[in-house]
Amino acid sequence: MAEKTEAMAQHEIIGYTKTGVPFSRTENKDAKWFFEPTLLGLFIHFGISALHGDCDISWGMMDNPERRAKGNGYLTPREYWALAEKFDPKKWEPERWLTYAAECGLKYAVLTTRHHDGFALWPSDAGDFSTKNYMHGRDLVGEYVDACRKAGLRVGLYYSPPDWHFNQKYMSFMYGSRSERFPDRPNKDIDHNPIGDLPEMPREHYEKYASYVNAQVRELLTRYGKIDILWFDGSPKDISGMITIDEIRALQPSIVVNDRLWGVGDYSTEYECRMPTERPKDKYWEACECFHVGGGWSYVKNADKFRPLDYMMNHYETVRKFGGNYLINIAPDGDGAVPEGFYPALKEFTDKVKEVYGDI
Repeated sequence: MAEKTEAMAQHEIIGYTKTGVPFSRTENKDAKWFFEPTLLGLFIHFGISALHGDCDISWGMMDNPERRAKGNGYLTPREYWALAEKFDPKKWEPERWLTYAAECGLKYAVLTTRHHDGFALWPSDAGDFSTKNYMHGRDLVGEYVDACRKAGLRVGLYYSPPDWHFNQKYMSFMYGSRSERFPDRPNKDIDHNPIGDLPEMPREHYEKYASYVNAQVRELLTRYGKIDILWFDGSPKDISGMITIDEIRALQPSIVVNDRLWGVGDYSTEYECRMPTERPKDKYWEACECFHVGGGWSYVKNADKFRPLDYMMNHYETVRKFGGNYLINIAPDGDGAVPEGFYPALKEFTDKVKEVYGDI
């Protein structure tokens, strides 16, 4: 068996595992656009972690000896969440870089509306950790959606059901604590102090959590008009009371949903930061990885460097050969600006695709 990647290890923590649930794909005719390979999409990881400049989104609050040894920055959860108090991205200009992406031939975009850290980039009426509480109600998601439509890109929204802020009392902030891989690692609290056994989540808290997640998903599906993609990332062990794929399709009949919604969906996103070695069977799929180099998914100090052309073409050729889509990630900085290196790097890549294949 191949060595487990860091992405696979993270998937276990957030609850994205194979469930054996039959794979399903929407039959809505207005969703067929997504299943015509090979499309290029733009992933945008953005949130309060970008303010720090050397701390990956959400995972940077985990005490992780391996990442520290590599020189990656980290904060305690308490320090990380405090970044919300200074978060004010004055250079958030999605219209600029989304228009450019569309001109280069990309077809869709996906924004992290709320990552595992729990901070929502729109003024949510659910919970108390969103732009409503910290940015005078500014709606970064709404600005992104408007920019997608102006650029002619399909609108994708990433949403993480796991919420480490909401559930902080019932989880450990030591990476891999008491796992089969790291059995001697203790559980740690929001200040990275060792603690004993984690308390079991009371049913009352779980029901509040499920209600909160459902309310936020419904906000995303009802506030912004037609949404083309809903990109979930992980699930709780108990999915009773959580919103279902049928409820989502009732709100957005032509939406395409990935398979990280309790193990069901329209397409597979298991190929994260890796490529398949053969055509995935009986399912449609998308590969996602960082276009920028180093540090993780969100902005860090070296996120102005991008992968070389031969790397991008090699991976694009694999995706195209095996009939998937390719979602490449960029990371705006703490002010909301995308590093300038993105523009020439994307043009070089997409020009080469057009030269070799005649289209994108």
